[in-house]
Amino acid sequence: MILAAPKRVAWIPTAPEEQKEVLRALEEILASPYFCNSKRYPALLRYVVEQTLEGHGDEIKERTVGIDVFGRAPDYDTNLDTVVRYSAGEVRKRLALYYSDLQDSPVVISLTPRSYRPEFLRLMPPAEQIEPEIPEGAQILPSPVSLASFPKRHSPWMWMVLALVAVGGIAIVLRTSNIGRSDAMSEFWSPILDQKAPIIISLGGVRFSSHSNSGTEVASDISSMNPYLSFENGLAMGRVAALINARGGSYRVQPVSYTTLAQIRENPTVLVGAYNNEWTYRIVRPLRFHFTAHPEERIVDEENPSRSWSRDQSKPFTDTPDYALVARFKNPTTDSFVVVVAGIQRFGTDAASQFATSPELLQAFDRQVGWNWRNKNIEVVLRVDVVNGRAGAPIIEATQIW
Repeated sequence: MILAAPKRVAWIPTAPEEQKEVLRALEEILASPYFCNSKRYPALLRYVVEQTLEGHGDEIKERTVGIDVFGRAPDYDTNLDTVVRYSAGEVRKRLALYYSDLQDSPVVISLTPRSYRPEFLRLMPPAEQIEPEIPEGAQILPSPVSLASFPKRHSPWMWMVLALVAVGGIAIVLRTSNIGRSDAMSEFWSPILDQKAPIIISLGGVRFSSHSNSGTEVASDISSMNPYLSFENGLAMGRVAALINARGGSYRVQPVSYTTLAQIRENPTVLVGAYNNEWTYRIVRPLRFHFTAHPEERIVDEENPSRSWSRDQSKPFTDTPDYALVARFKNPTTDSFVVVVAGIQRFGTDAASQFATSPELLQAFDRQVGWNWRNKNIEVVLRVDVVNGRAGAPIIEATQIW
């Protein structure tokens, strides 16, 4: 007698003990490395499982999940805000990885494709099968030939072929890595675009002022919902939006006064501007290179306090080098990717956007720092010379990769 391979069957847990069994399995999933370091995905999975066990599975829709789990307004646009679809996709992938390590798990929770209602599977005991009797005198045919049936000693030609295959494989890997290295633009933007969720481009604003040598000052009052946008900030926004669009991403442009922490937590975000963008100052403050509080207007090096970058206030605004910070990092507070394109003044913001969207400038950065930075956090301090109101090309002053 032999045992057939165990199989799983669809199961509707209705009895209290069965539902407790599912909830125990859920807690084990959420405690696993695939879920424990996230807030969004455990919340979605817990919600759909508990709602289904309570008999509300038919009511689980994209909009209800968006409202109940992610705090969206009842009338939010599901076409523009894809947080539910993206998060559900991630939950499906993480569940598959989790169960790949647990082939004998008695209970399986899955999220079916194109649905937010979970499916429960139960491991059935292996069925008994009767081993066929072999009639007396019958001839037993040999099993098909396998690699293990070959002699242990191989000819020198076989080893040469294997060696050539190995060398060819290494060459392909090296060639592939060189291709990846050559596309520094993808190195920089792929972690953002891979998130699939709409990218928020959050813009800082200014207001006109006769008391400033630049003709404008920061619109620091966040209750001002429609601040003016400088020409350079508009260029920066346009460059970033065009790049995202060309690479198949989606985005939403909004002033900083509309941007919330919840949005930064749930969407990859590009922050344009520094002293006219409250979020830029707050988000980069824990980093090595960051901006000092207004009105000092300076980029400082936390590891080397004697080094900083600031404009020469004694010279005309249109004839003074400006400085900028370009950063791309995963914010530990929000667990989301953030890109910062920000200058001390508008010439710096313009230069920062040039750097972040220029294949040539990013390629030069790649040659300077080395190729293994795609999945790392980066910061770049830039200088841009300004003569008669015309800005030159951005020049790298300092970098940080971690």
